[in-house]
Amino acid sequence: MSSQPIKNSLRRFVPLLLILLMSAPTALAQPVAGRSLTPGVVVEGALDADNLAQVYTFEGAADQTIKLSATGALGLALLLTDSTGAPLAQAVTANETVALADVTLAASGTYYVTVFRVGQATEAASFRLSLALAAGLPTPTAALPMAEATVEATAAPAGFTLPGDLLTVTGLQVALTWNSTANLDLEVRDPVGGSLFFNTPTVTSGGQFGVNVNSVCATLTAESPTETASWTAGVIPTGSYEVLVYYQPLQDCPTTDPASFTISVIVDGLAVPAIQGTLRPNEVFLSSFRVNADGTAAAGVSGVRQDPPVLQAGSLQGTPLPANFGTPVTGFIISAQPYRTYSFTGQAGDIVSITMNATSGSLDPLLLLVDPNGSLIAFNDDSADGVTNSLVANVSLVLSGQYTIVATRYGQEIGGTEGDYELTLTGAVTQGIVPDFPDLPSGSVEVSLQWATAADLQLLVRDPQGNSIFDDNPRLLATGGQLAADGNVNCRASDGSPISYIYWPEGRLPSAGPYEVEVWYQNECGDPRPAQFVLNVVANNQLVQSVTLQLQSTERYLTSFFINTDGTITAGEGGIFGTSLQPFAASLEFIEQIASARVVSSGETVTGSIRLNKKFDVYAFEGEAGDVATISMEGLNGTLDPVVFLIDPNNVQIAQNDDANRDTTNSLISEFTLPESGQYIIIATHFGARYGVTAGDYRLTLRLN
Repeated sequence: MSSQPIKNSLRRFVPLLLILLMSAPTALAQPVAGRSLTPGVVVEGALDADNLAQVYTFEGAADQTIKLSATGALGLALLLTDSTGAPLAQAVTANETVALADVTLAASGTYYVTVFRVGQATEAASFRLSLALAAGLPTPTAALPMAEATVEATAAPAGFTLPGDLLTVTGLQVALTWNSTANLDLEVRDPVGGSLFFNTPTVTSGGQFGVNVNSVCATLTAESPTETASWTAGVIPTGSYEVLVYYQPLQDCPTTDPASFTISVIVDGLAVPAIQGTLRPNEVFLSSFRVNADGTAAAGVSGVRQDPPVLQAGSLQGTPLPANFGTPVTGFIISAQPYRTYSFTGQAGDIVSITMNATSGSLDPLLLLVDPNGSLIAFNDDSADGVTNSLVANVSLVLSGQYTIVATRYGQEIGGTEGDYELTLTGAVTQGIVPDFPDLPSGSVEVSLQWATAADLQLLVRDPQGNSIFDDNPRLLATGGQLAADGNVNCRASDGSPISYIYWPEGRLPSAGPYEVEVWYQNECGDPRPAQFVLNVVANNQLVQSVTLQLQSTERYLTSFFINTDGTITAGEGGIFGTSLQPFAASLEFIEQIASARVVSSGETVTGSIRLNKKFDVYAFEGEAGDVATISMEGLNGTLDPVVFLIDPNNVQIAQNDDANRDTTNSLISEFTLPESGQYIIIATHFGARYGVTAGDYRLTLRLN
C-alpha cells in the first residue's frame, strides 16, 4: 500500500541498514553456507524477529548483467554488495515485489544479496528470491546449490478459499474523498462477484452505493466531494474486496489537473489504514482490502492500472505448467499468487486461441500470451461487452518455439479479485481459422503481416489498376483500400509483435482482377537478424492464403491473389524475388527457351507483351568482350512494371534493372561492359518475375558501343 506511514518507514529504515552493512564489510565477505543463488532458480526464505535480514551469495563475471527479484507478503528491500561489502545497488518497495534490474557487474567474484523488511513489523513472513542473467550472457560454470533458508518458509498457497459470512454490528463502509471538481468515480467489487458502482447501486451481498458526485457540470464541487459504498449491520462476505477509482472528465466541462484522493475503509467499527493516491484524467487506480473471518481487516497493494497491460516483474517467475491443446486446466488466482503460467510449443504459422473462465469468487480474468523471445504478443481482459472472462482469439504465431500463457487478473499485482478458473488452449494447427486483430478494422479483404524483430518490413498491395497501398501511400480513394497498421515503419518500435495491415471496407469486395502482395525487408533498424514473418490474406472472413517465411535484409517476397468475377478468390504463387538492389531471374524457366530466342541486333527496337499466362520473353544477341551494352524496356500500356535481366554466355545473370530512376517504373541497363565474347540473353519480364501479376505491352531497345 502507499500510505504515508509506510513511506516514512522506508526513508528511516533503508539508510540505517546501509550504514550497518557498510560499517562491517569484512563480516559480509564471509561465505554463507547453503545460501548460493543459481540463475533461474527461485529460492524461499523467511524473516522474523530473530532474522531481520537474510544474506545470499552468487558468483558473478565481469560485464555480466543481472536481475534480482524478491516477492513477499510485506514490503521488502534488496541490497547488492561486492566482495568487500561496498553497496552496488539497492531497491525498496512497500508492495509485494522488489527488483534490481539491469545491474552490470564490474568484476568477477563473489557478490552478496541482502533481503530485509521495511517498516517496524517483526512477525514471521516468507519471501521468494530469484537471480536472472541478461539474454546472451554466460552462466557461471560452477554449479551452485539452491539456497536453504534458516527459518522455515511458509508453504505456497494451497488454493482459493470461498468467501464466508461475518456477522457485524455496524457493517462495512468505504468512502472516496478528494479536493477538486474532477469527476472521480468509486467502484467496490465484493468477494462474491458483486460490483457497487453508480450504474449498479445495489448488489446481492447487501452493498449499497451512495451519490454519484461531480457527475454533472452544474453541480460540481471542490468542497471534499465524497462517494460511498456501504454494507449495513449484519452479515457481510469475508475475503478480498477490490476498490477502483476512475478519473472520467466530463465532456462539457473537462478537468485536466491531477486529482489526489483518500480512500477510507471501516469494517465493523475498525478502520483500515487510509489508502491515498493521485490520478490523471482517464486513469484508473486500484487497491484492495481483505476482511478476515475473525473480523480483522488489512489493506492490499495499490497503484495506477497500466493500460494496455505489460509484463510485470513477477509474472514469469517459476516453472510454467504444461498446456495441452484441447485439454482444460484449472487453477486459482489470489493476492498471494496473482499469476499462474503455462507453456506450449507452437510452430510459425499456427493459429491459437486461449480461454480463461472464472468458476468461483470474484475473479476478473486477464490473459497474456508471451512469445519465445519474451515479448508480449497478445492479451485480453474481457471477451465481450459485459463479460469479464478472457479470450485470446485466433492469434497467428510468428515464431516457432515455446510460448508462455500468463493467467492473471484485472490489475495483475494491484488487483483485488480472487477465485478459481478454467483455462483451455485450442486451435493449434487448424486450417482455415481466420487471424483475429481486435484493435484493427474488419474488411471484405484483409492482408496482414506479422513478424517478431525490430526490423522494418514493408507491406505493399498493388490492385488490378496498378495502384499501390503501402506506408508512403496509405489510402486509395477510388477503391477504399487503406493501410491501418504500419509495423516498425521508420524504425519505430512496436509493442509486442509488429503488424502491418491493409484492408478494404466491409460491404462489398473490391474490383475483380489480380492483386500483387509484396513484403520487403527494407531496414534492419539495428536488428540484423533474419525476419520470420506470417502473411495472411482473408476475404469475406475466409482464409485465402497463409505464408510463413524468413527474409534476409533487403530481400523481397512476392505473391498474389485473384478476385474472380463470380466473387470467388484464389491465391497465386509466391517466392523471393531477390533484393531491392538485385532482383533474381532464377524463378523464370528461361534456359529451355534460349534455343528459340528472338535474335536482336544493336540499334534494334522490338515490341512484346507480358501477360498472366506469359510472364517473360527471351531475346539473344552476339556480343564481344569489351562491348558496352545499353538495354531499355518501356511499358506501353496496362499495369506493366517492367524488369530486364542480362544473362552471359554461361547462363549466369550479370546485370538487371527494375526502375531506371525514382520517377519511373521503366527499366534500363545502362552502359554495361560485356566481360566476354559469346551469345548473351535478354529477359524481358515484370516486377516479381514468376510471381508478379502486372501486365501490358512493352518496347525493348538494344544498343552496343
